[in-house]
Amino acid sequence: TSRTVNLFSGFVQTDLPLIEQRLRLTLGSKFEHNDYSGFEVQPNIRLLWTPHVHHTLWAAVSRAVRTPSRFEHDARVSLAVIPAGSPQNPTPLPGLLALLGVRDFEAEALLAYELGYRLQAQTRLSLDLAVFYNVYNNLRSLEFGMPTLETTPPPTHVLSPVVLRNGAGGEVFGVEVAADWRPLDWWRLQLAYSYLQIRVHDTAATGLGTPNAEEGQSPRHQLSLRSSLDLTRQIEFDAWLRYVDALRTISVPSYLTLDLRLAWRPWKSLELALVGQNLLQSRQREFVPEQLSLPSEVQRSVYGKFTWRF
Repeated sequence: TSRTVNLFSGFVQTDLPLIEQRLRLTLGSKFEHNDYSGFEVQPNIRLLWTPHVHHTLWAAVSRAVRTPSRFEHDARVSLAVIPAGSPQNPTPLPGLLALLGVRDFEAEALLAYELGYRLQAQTRLSLDLAVFYNVYNNLRSLEFGMPTLETTPPPTHVLSPVVLRNGAGGEVFGVEVAADWRPLDWWRLQLAYSYLQIRVHDTAATGLGTPNAEEGQSPRHQLSLRSSLDLTRQIEFDAWLRYVDALRTISVPSYLTLDLRLAWRPWKSLELALVGQNLLQSRQREFVPEQLSLPSEVQRSVYGKFTWRF
């Protein structure tokens, strides 16, 4: 019914200018000890190179972890009752299919490789390109455990456990492109596109579940266009149009949506704003959560906002 959890963490980082105004090395690491997976080290190394005032290149290698939660260690979720004498349960006792956590569940680990380039083409225009390749190990998976006889809760039944394990891995590759353009002093445009490719595999060959389902739960393509207008010194008008690709394995279709914002600043400390969100359709589904939650749809909304800074 209760559990005390201790967490200790610290972070250290240093910047080393290898060549003044040209080459900089950043080294750092997070150190953590938790009661679920013990001692975790998450280092990071980054290199920034500026060969010219208009060109910047950077690269990074990082390790990160998702530490287990109490769910992975202590969960017990009854999934289904299987009647006695049925094809799935030929025994004379009822069967219970349950999801169980395990105390030896380890942290999920990520090793991330990143490479980026920025071009300051002119004072009003900059372009960014970033690519990344992520390697995941010890991802959460499911496997059948050994059936056992249980008397609690009554009646006496056969427990068929589905156990959480670290039996999956994966790779993620992506590209991000962004442009920031100020055609006029009072107008700013920001365009961004991202591509994402996910591959998940069952490293332990448990044979339970579909690890590849994770590949279709993130949008492969996303496109975003923002416009910011300073109509006067006191009035701002912002628009955000974005496209999100379909999530195939959870039946969420692609969608295009638009947000608008009109703000008035009669004084420096006071802002009145009218905002409209998801204006192109009355409602849309963006994701389907796990089996223990019901999905919801994001609705079109309009609201006013009052901000006073002092």
